[in-house]
Amino acid sequence: MSGPNKAIYGEIERYVPIRIGAYTFDVPDGIPLIRAFQFIQFELGRMTCDWSRFCFNDTIGCCHFEFRGPSDAAADWGRACCQRVVAGLEVFTLPKGSVLLDEAGQPVESIAAAPARERPLSARQRAAAAGEEPTS
Repeated sequence: MSGPNKAIYGEIERYVPIRIGAYTFDVPDGIPLIRAFQFIQFELGRMTCDWSRFCFNDTIGCCHFEFRGPSDAAADWGRACCQRVVAGLEVFTLPKGSVLLDEAGQPVESIAAAPARERPLSARQRAAAAGEEPTS
């Protein structure tokens, strides 16, 4: 067995757990999260995505996802090509067009979003909470 593709993932020194919704996956430490998503698809068979839609280098902005790092109190938005894998990373939404698969290979209908009290508020939500008229 040749193992994971070094041209895609680089030299793998260790694997660390990350959570996507209710599922935990061991992926190579320190790689861009978009590469970890590819690892989950190609090496573990638990995701599908048309990777030709992504730029992989932060030029298009097409890989937005919601996450929380292990030391973060609240969830945040980022680009999967910019966020590096660290142990304990939690993913609450996947980039558009990505589909997580369950153990039987069936699409997961919805991955759990960050708890509402921890999700960042939109400008509209902040205005409503302050009793102001939201701007459109």
